[in-house]
This record gives sequence, structure tokens and C-alpha cells, in this order.
Amino acid sequence: MERDWGRLGSLLRADRTAQGLTQDEVGSAIGVHRNTVRAIEDGTGRRITPSIRAYAREVGWSDGSVEAVLDGGEPARPASRLEMEAASRLAELLIARLPQRVLQELSDGHIVDSDVVDLRPDGSAAVLSLVLERGADLPAPEQVREDLRRWSHVQRDLRRAASERQPEASGQ
Repeated sequence: MERDWGRLGSLLRADRTAQGLTQDEVGSAIGVHRNTVRAIEDGTGRRITPSIRAYAREVGWSDGSVEAVLDGGEPARPASRLEMEAASRLAELLIARLPQRVLQELSDGHIVDSDVVDLRPDGSAAVLSLVLERGADLPAPEQVREDLRRWSHVQRDLRRAASERQPEASGQ
């Protein structure tokens, strides 16, 4: 597959300009002359150099992004400190809402599957079920497949029971 050096240069240039940086500023930051930055942006490269990697890091790309772009993908950007703090805070809030029994079960195993079964037609009450494999290590793939096969039968029975128990529209 032909690597797209022109696209790599264009995406690097776009990120540089979006951040309000000049070629001189990027060159100074990564220890190269502006002409090197221009050559990278023009797509004249034919191999990945330390300068290209440094440029990618300078505009916020994650490791592996240069290869991804050359192969037709998109650059990856690490989450910002604020995004990571927000995600961490959200996780803390969600964990605080879980009952102790659920936390204990989660700490003792691996989640293999999950499901939500509505108990009311409007979805205002539901059953959340988790399929856990207890222990430090996951069992063999054959055992996981067998457990999931059994779970699918229980899941169907649970859905059937929930739908049979839903009150009629007449208000019963």
C-alpha cells in the first residue's frame, strides 16, 4: 500500500495552524530549521524521521499517529488533563451510586456480558444483570462460550417473565 506523505503533511500543517503556531515556532520547539518543517508539510518525506515524530508530538498527536495517517487513518490525540479529570470524576460519581453488593461482586471477577430488561413499558424501572466470571483469571474460551450460551437461555426467560408481568394498558 502506498503511504500518503502529502496527507500527513497537510494534517500536520492543519493542526499547527489551528494552534496558531508558525513553522518557525514548531521548528524551534523540535530543534529543526523552518525548511525542515516546510518539507514535512509539503509531503516530501519518504521515511518516518525523528523530526516527523517530534512534529507530530508538538501538535498533540499520540504515538502511532504518524503511521496511522500514512496508512489512511486519523491521528490520535491523548485526552487533555481536563478531560481525564472529568472522566475520573464521573467514574467516582457512578461508583458511589452502586450498592456495596455490586461493588463486591465486580471486585471479585470479570464482566463477561450485561443486559438491561425493562420492567415497565415506559422504561422507568429496569433490571440490570451482569454476567461475571469469578476469580483472578478468565476461564478458557470454551468455558466462557458455554457460560454465555447458558446465560442466553436465562436472558430469554427473564425477558419473557418481565413482558408477561407488565400491567395492561387499562391501568391494572
